[in-house]
Amino acid sequence: MSDTEAPTGDVEAGPSAPAPLKPVYCAICTFPPEYCEFSSSSTKCRAWLSSSHPELAAKIYSDEALTQKLASLTTKQADDLEKEAAKKEKRAEAKAEKDAKALKSQRITLTKMARTKKKATTAVFGLHLFSPPLPALKVISKGLSSRLATGASVSKSTANPGVDEIVVQGDVADEVRDMIISRTKPFDTLPKEEDGGPSDKQIVVEEEKKKKAPAKEGEGGAAAGGADE
Repeated sequence: MSDTEAPTGDVEAGPSAPAPLKPVYCAICTFPPEYCEFSSSSTKCRAWLSSSHPELAAKIYSDEALTQKLASLTTKQADDLEKEAAKKEKRAEAKAEKDAKALKSQRITLTKMARTKKKATTAVFGLHLFSPPLPALKVISKGLSSRLATGASVSKSTANPGVDEIVVQGDVADEVRDMIISRTKPFDTLPKEEDGGPSDKQIVVEEEKKKKAPAKEGEGGAAAGGADE
């Protein structure tokens, strides 16, 4: 047999690679379950782990595991850790409640703005206030332009300096409001009300406030002069 000929007969297979590990991360605090005790929501973490991965929960929170953890701690240290964990959870719950109240006070404002007697625009402001955030405003703007068959662009808000808003050509405030409420594209990724998204009452349509024109020079003096006569 030449050196280039392949060997005949059965070839012994090499060792197979081990199956890849699938790490588990807590859906509440995003830590590995072994470290949930250091988060500010350890009670919720434990409840999630017990329902989603009962075997892992039993391993981490078994009497034996807890005994081993506490073996190196004094009674005072164990009590202090328990009190600190309770404080963290209370602070986290208070913050979540505060954030929820703040979110309910936020609004998406659709402002109708007259440009000429026949032309108008609609400014869409406040989409950035809700979480999870929508795609970039330019993406939303392009979607509105396509759905409404009109022009739309992103520009700096005149009423809220430093913040971007979408300006759509035409008086389309009611149409945009219906699209947001029904979560129609491009608002299909906006969360529902129960998940932190805006409710119907938080989507407000309003007219642009007209600025008072300054009095022409001399008008005041003429009126005063007429009164003196």
